Amino acid sequence: MPEAKKIMNSILGQDLTEKECKTLSKAVKTRKVAKGDILFDAGSQDETLYILVSGKLEVLKMLTNDKSLSIDILKEGSMTGELSFLDGNPHSMRLIAKKDSEVLMLSRKEFEEMIEKHPHLTFNVMRSILRYSHKLQRKMNAKYLEMHRMIQNQYTAQY
Repeated sequence: MPEAKKIMNSILGQDLTEKECKTLSKAVKTRKVAKGDILFDAGSQDETLYILVSGKLEVLKMLTNDKSLSIDILKEGSMTGELSFLDGNPHSMRLIAKKDSEVLMLSRKEFEEMIEKHPHLTFNVMRSILRYSHKLQRKMNAKYLEMHRMIQNQYTAQY
């Protein structure tokens, strides 16, 4: 499948036209990640946006070198690394392939080179990233509220 089609089928492609996906496809690179391999580690810095084309990735919060807490499982079409891509800070989580996976990678440098030539495209990519971040924030808020209610119910049941 051509990269443009892969972008169109991702969460990033929801805000892009077919022409914009074709333009963006020239800037992305494909990477295969075998089951058990680490896509990126907490503390690493690569300023890359990843789009999961196939497979599954597990998001892990590393507690120690050999202990971790599973935060989420990313499915096909998801994006990751968006915060490091935008702000240049190191990754805060480890991502490991739960099964053989394929990702598209967009480096910040390649993306910034598109700003003047394709301002509408870059705006739409940023909008997609923002929408995705809001979706994640709503998901985390819902989990927090659920946990808060559970703790509150346990506390009030004791008194």
